[in-house]
Amino acid sequence: MTLHPDLASQAVLRFQPGWVQSREGIIDRGGTLTIAYDPERLTGCRRNWRGAEVWEVEAFARFHPRGDLVIGSLIEPIRTSGIVTSHSPKSLQVQVPSDAQQVEMWFHNFAEVGGRCDVWDSQFGNNYWFDIHGPDPIVPSDPVRFRDGAFPTTQFVNVLEQTAAKTNVFPPPVSGPPVGKDLRTSLVVQAWTKNVAFAKDVWIDVHVFDRDKVRIQAATFPLSWEGSASGSGDLFRFQREIYKGLTATPGSVSPKPNAWLVQYRLYYSVEGRLYTDAILHQLELVGDAIT
Repeated sequence: MTLHPDLASQAVLRFQPGWVQSREGIIDRGGTLTIAYDPERLTGCRRNWRGAEVWEVEAFARFHPRGDLVIGSLIEPIRTSGIVTSHSPKSLQVQVPSDAQQVEMWFHNFAEVGGRCDVWDSQFGNNYWFDIHGPDPIVPSDPVRFRDGAFPTTQFVNVLEQTAAKTNVFPPPVSGPPVGKDLRTSLVVQAWTKNVAFAKDVWIDVHVFDRDKVRIQAATFPLSWEGSASGSGDLFRFQREIYKGLTATPGSVSPKPNAWLVQYRLYYSVEGRLYTDAILHQLELVGDAIT
């Protein structure tokens, strides 16, 4: 199939009734992937409670080899007088990591009201696999390493939200264009943990890399308790600066390496055991010249 150049960084995966799958476009590293799923493939848990439709359909997309996992809803609720009376299909759009080589997918229809109900679309447990194309992935030579003794399980700890951003905090002038730069890289991570005991510790091991894939920062940061969560869990949050970059004023420059990539691993310690989601989380940053 020959693609128009404008479509090279976009792809659509369609999952249709009758267990038919199709692909439009090429799944490229750094591109956009849209998952279009027909809910009629999964109809085993269509619960109705007091006139309200109380079921959900989710997509799971895991990018290999690093393991990034994206979870998102595939239905849009339709309300009548405030009550969800039906659903319409909703596509899920995800960004393909720049180091991904394959994406693995499976789907989940579930309901919790009136007793737990779960059905899966997973190709009989093998899941759906698709190759990812594009230039060879750029992989740092000194990634954040997995801590010995950590037990991998998303049933005890997982990431709900993550963002990394580079901002110029130099005070803007009263008028005219900016005259200086003071670049700071910040990270936000929200994590869910299973509430096993009151005493617990949650933290992240973080590396920052420059454009040459060289590590320029390494640190461990604790997450703070944010509140209780569903599923007998707790929410923890990290939100702060992790790297101070270049500063420049008229006539003076203090150069620092150009932060390009943030990597981290999440850990949860409780009752003498150490848990992790086993994912090497990775977030790219814009260049200093663009910030």
